Amino acid sequence: MCRHGFRRLRTQKLAVLKVFFCILVLCYLLWTYWRNVVLFVRFVSQPEYRECVHRRRNYELEGRTDPLYVTLAIHGRLGNWMYGYASLIGIARANGYTPYLSPSHPLNTYFVLSNKRDEPAECLRVVYDDRPCAYNPEFMNLPNGNVSIEGYIQSWKYFKLVEHEVRKEFQLSGDFKTRVLKQFSKLVEVYIREGRTIISIHVRRGDVLKPEARKLGFCHAPKSYFDKAMKHMLDKFPHSAFLVMSDDIPWCQENLNPPKVEGKPVPIVFSPGYSMGTDFGMLTVCNHSIVSVGTFGWWGAWLANGHVVYYKDFPLPGTKIDYETVKEDFFPEHWVAISSCVTVTISHSLMCLLLVFAFRCC
Repeated sequence: MCRHGFRRLRTQKLAVLKVFFCILVLCYLLWTYWRNVVLFVRFVSQPEYRECVHRRRNYELEGRTDPLYVTLAIHGRLGNWMYGYASLIGIARANGYTPYLSPSHPLNTYFVLSNKRDEPAECLRVVYDDRPCAYNPEFMNLPNGNVSIEGYIQSWKYFKLVEHEVRKEFQLSGDFKTRVLKQFSKLVEVYIREGRTIISIHVRRGDVLKPEARKLGFCHAPKSYFDKAMKHMLDKFPHSAFLVMSDDIPWCQENLNPPKVEGKPVPIVFSPGYSMGTDFGMLTVCNHSIVSVGTFGWWGAWLANGHVVYYKDFPLPGTKIDYETVKEDFFPEHWVAISSCVTVTISHSLMCLLLVFAFRCC
């Protein structure tokens, strides 16, 4: 009787394990192919979606000559919008598509964009960007039909062949340009008259200091980074002045002290923080740039188009953002990376002396 009960119990346990294993496999398949599942459900339940699928499949056979469109969902803030729009233009040109954003997109607040469309294109097919700060060559060969990209698409490689067009799209214009130049002149005109090169420093702190941001991979650039970056710039451009934009000006005033050049202090000016747009505009009209973390300073430096130094130790290793970022895709290859870490260099002769000393001790 006991033996029979033991066998029944073992059989029940095996059945439970089989069910548990099947559930695990099902969950894995759903997690891996959830987008396909969603599309299948839409195909079954939505007649208009089925019609779009059939139209895309028959696109080449129909011989259509009307333009195809590609657009982008809204994510993040100003720097993210600019990166997305610039990449959208490059992707569209590579595929022969027409890029567009809605006239209500917040990027239109800062620039007069050429690529706008009042109504969404018909039958938009969604494609996904799973690594926001990495280049995905698949986007340079989009599927047939109108496309909407879901993601950030933040790599300079997408728009390297249309750089002139992107710079034209992001020109300061109208009252915005007038306001930027007025405040810029107010802060540094005296140094421009002295013939000094104006070097911007963008310091992002605020949100990246929060624990939840660090958990994702954000970090702030410390004082040691800015010390090294300013020294690097002054070695190349000794007759300069620094203009600082930040969300934490008190920290900057306490910690940013340029090294002297030939025993003379180097001027440093701190923007009072007129507005996000004005500070950004002033970044773009400087000669050269020192950036910390994020896309706001990145775009200020790219549009200034001078010598650029960026913070090498971003993002934090082993984090979500670290996985999503390929540095050579995110930072242009001619920009200079500087770490905040202290590097120790040992001369060849000193190394030989240390080896001899170690040998004798043994």
